[in-house]
Amino acid sequence: MLASDIFRFRNTKGNGQATHHWPVNAVSIREYTDYDGAADFYDTGVLDMNDAATIFTYHDQTKHHFQRYARSPGYLDWANQPYPFREYHGAEQIGLSLDIEPPPIVYHQLYMPAAVAPQPVDRRSLSLLLRHSLALSAWKQAGENRWALRVNPSSGNLHPTEGYLAVESLAEPRRPTLYHYTSEHHTLERRAVFSTKAWQSLMAGLPPGSFLFGFTSIFWREAWKYGERAFRYCQHDIGHALAAVRLSATMLGWQLRLLTNWSSDAIGAFLGMDRHDDFPTEEHEEPELLAVIMPNTANSATADKCLSPGDATLAAIRASDWFGRANRLSDKYVKWPAIDRAATTSRKSHGRSNAESSAAEYAVAGLSEPRDIEAHRMILQRRSALNMDGESSASREVFLSMLARVLPRKQPPWDVLDWSPKIHLALFVHRVEGIAPGLYLWVRDPTQRAALQAAMRPSFLWETPPGVPSELPLYLLARSDCRDAARQLSCHQDIAADGFFSLGMLAEFAEPIRRHGDWFYRALFWEAGLVGQVLYLEAEAWGARATGIGCYFDDPVHDVLGLRDHQFQSLYHFAVGVPVDDSRLQSLPPYE
Repeated sequence: MLASDIFRFRNTKGNGQATHHWPVNAVSIREYTDYDGAADFYDTGVLDMNDAATIFTYHDQTKHHFQRYARSPGYLDWANQPYPFREYHGAEQIGLSLDIEPPPIVYHQLYMPAAVAPQPVDRRSLSLLLRHSLALSAWKQAGENRWALRVNPSSGNLHPTEGYLAVESLAEPRRPTLYHYTSEHHTLERRAVFSTKAWQSLMAGLPPGSFLFGFTSIFWREAWKYGERAFRYCQHDIGHALAAVRLSATMLGWQLRLLTNWSSDAIGAFLGMDRHDDFPTEEHEEPELLAVIMPNTANSATADKCLSPGDATLAAIRASDWFGRANRLSDKYVKWPAIDRAATTSRKSHGRSNAESSAAEYAVAGLSEPRDIEAHRMILQRRSALNMDGESSASREVFLSMLARVLPRKQPPWDVLDWSPKIHLALFVHRVEGIAPGLYLWVRDPTQRAALQAAMRPSFLWETPPGVPSELPLYLLARSDCRDAARQLSCHQDIAADGFFSLGMLAEFAEPIRRHGDWFYRALFWEAGLVGQVLYLEAEAWGARATGIGCYFDDPVHDVLGLRDHQFQSLYHFAVGVPVDDSRLQSLPPYE
């Protein structure tokens, strides 16, 4: 089969093969096209709103197709746009400093788990942790419109992710306290005060200097714009935020481990998400994950000692002193039952201990490190590219160094995951010196190469490109100018064709979900978000820029690769290149 045949997309309505074009600019319609009503949307014969609530049903239901996008509002109700910042009215606020410099390490040391000696846990260090993970990075202004950017990226800059931390109190009397972080003002809000007995029960066996960090999602923030597909984007954002916190912790001599032995209900109770009277109707927060942050000198296995709380401890947590009521984000709320079903189906009903060992690490040697810019400056300057120049190229050395950074190794941020890598990269290479344009695969788990090759087109080459070290898992599948294909597959967005390369994150899908349960659907997106966050920083470090792409045509991507079932699924697209700045936008400091 010729490469040109690979990139000729099938019309899934059965009209033969055709190249698809939209009558209007794709960027103007991406993700919020009107589909002439739900009846037409479900007229494909693929889905039924009455199907059993499985995560596979949700995933298939929210795929974009050439003939239709996943169901969304069809327009943007600007008057009802959710307020971008969660606040708890009536809760005591603890101000955090903005003029503290973190320990001096250069960018590549972010990936060294022992780059810094452990710092004490106090207001100063927590301020640094949050400033370099979940805080604002800038304000942008165009005319009278003004909006905030954050250190952690988010689909549509909508930011559904909220962060909470539980630590010995930062004020007298020193009692165990749960805080909510408010990025708008870089402050902590005192949400609850726990009994010493309950806290000791939770932290038993953990080393001094340990504390807990939790994430939640506000689905409505994303669904306001993206409709049913929003649940996916919320999980991407959790992965980005998790990587951001993990790398920020590196600068303070800390490590982070997920507490996968906590159930969703236990996490929700601990973070106060089951206190429905504290939230406006239908603006609840979904408990996503809980992590323990410890000194990097501690044995990481001690995280397993932070067991899911028993009934008595949960009762004590619920009976604690709680403070504040969440602010209302919108005047109206649009319900998306598919999101509710996906959330319910993918919650963990019980805890899970470490169930997998990590895959063998790739041996990576001889690749260059980017310039020695300070780590915290690199983190704060990260931005999402809006457009790319379509002309610049990257060297083979830079290209391989970027990809090598996302290989699994026992280092941040990959050390937060307690499963072997599930995400691989299908690469559309456009302009990389020494690498022929074409379709490539970057295999992040060497044990999966045979399965990937068996599932894909038998005509693929599976060659190691000339000049690429044999130990690196880059395989040429087909030589071709694939810029048009990359553009079309990413919802006709030019940015997928105008960079050095773009990619689709291909997940091992059906088998891990069936083995671990539907909750692992979220985990796959978290891992994709981790990969994306590292690629964002790598692009900045090499003088380029990147952008995450949530809008892509799912099954046409699979068709290009020859995939025919749920064994592998594309979960996230990404592009890296030289940005074109918009001179109409004014950049302002994040905090006065």
